[in-house]
Amino acid sequence: MQKIGMFATLFLTSVTALHAEAQAVFGRLASAPVQQFNQVIRQASNEQQGWVNDYREVALRFVGHGDMASRIHAQQLDNDLVLSVALDGAHSDMLYILTLYRSNNLWQMREAEMGWRCQGQDSFTPVPCP
Repeated sequence: MQKIGMFATLFLTSVTALHAEAQAVFGRLASAPVQQFNQVIRQASNEQQGWVNDYREVALRFVGHGDMASRIHAQQLDNDLVLSVALDGAHSDMLYILTLYRSNNLWQMREAEMGWRCQGQDSFTPVPCP
């Protein structure tokens, strides 16, 4: 998935541009499992819950931090939609790179990566902050 890595870099650069005062350096991000979340999506679809049709709602439910300020940027890549979701916290920032695809009129998750930037640090890492 070299394409995804290239677009992840583009998104990370976009997120950095949003915070001109911070020059962030990006290392590796951690992979997050998506199979169980896709089961939640299918169940919600069977129950005719509308959030499964909105990629932003799918992303926010996946990251599970609706109470934190977030920014979502989307980029179409072939048949996938690659999202960067940036969350600003009091002690650390989080970044998710999510790859979604449409199947039967609902969004499914193909892959997810996440990273943390601890307070006082310039870069995101795959290791949660202490």
